[in-house]
Amino acid sequence: MGAELYATDPAYRAAFDECAALAGPVGGGSLVDSVFGRPMDESDGYDDLEATNLVLLAQGYALAQCLLARGLRPAALAGYSLGEFTAAVVAGALDLGQTLGVLRAHSRHVMRQAPQAAMVAVLGSPALWLEHPELAELAEIGCINSPRHFVVTTSLARFDALVDRLGRLDVSWARLPVRYGFHGALLDPAEPGYAAHVAQLRFREPAYPIYSSLLAGRVHQYDALYFWRTARGLLRFRDLVVNLWAAEPRIFVDCSPTGTLAAFVRQILGPSVPAFAAMNRFGRNLDTLAQLETALSPEVRR
Repeated sequence: MGAELYATDPAYRAAFDECAALAGPVGGGSLVDSVFGRPMDESDGYDDLEATNLVLLAQGYALAQCLLARGLRPAALAGYSLGEFTAAVVAGALDLGQTLGVLRAHSRHVMRQAPQAAMVAVLGSPALWLEHPELAELAEIGCINSPRHFVVTTSLARFDALVDRLGRLDVSWARLPVRYGFHGALLDPAEPGYAAHVAQLRFREPAYPIYSSLLAGRVHQYDALYFWRTARGLLRFRDLVVNLWAAEPRIFVDCSPTGTLAAFVRQILGPSVPAFAAMNRFGRNLDTLAQLETALSPEVRR
């Protein structure tokens, strides 16, 4: 996940090293060790919340700097869950070092205060939860990603009953490598301390417009409560993409580590919509970037 870029791309490496220096030790090593010091198969299912949150911010920030160094300039940024922090940092609305410190503190707080839970990706329509009320009793919808993909949160005690019921309905599902119930009521015990940690952040005017999967629209003002809501609230990525496209046809570039969001965009708007992944989890990321540069129109370079 980014190892090829770290080894070969100066802008990506410099930005990731900057994050590692600011973050300090993680899990007995550095942030670099957490990502590039383990085989890829060991990274699958890696679910240490503190390390994962820091890594996700570092990966997104480094990939953004890699694209900017290639002369690719966004018209706007959009955030998804923890990616809301990344978008704010890349846009200059938040300080990188301060944000890494807050992410570390509130990750530890969630691990202390919130019960362990399960998050499950469901390959089907969110209407299932209306058509089968027993599902709504077992889990809460936390993210609506596309017409045929959403994520639910459930307690560990109800997990087996949930997936058994999904199986009986012939609905495909996958458990996500997350041990806490983000985007649902199971996170509520962490609210007081979480908001207190995020209140330490100082907000500046962003250099780019920022859009939010929480709001399904543009962010006009940041505060501590807003970032609590990005962790606790329902994410409406499907609605955000529809609203952005309706306002103005756009080129979508997914800067997540897996390229999953680009796939969601094509599911929402159709396979011919210009939605590209800047990185994927299978390697060959220099080829992926080269294809992206070729596909983007000259006006994206400023």
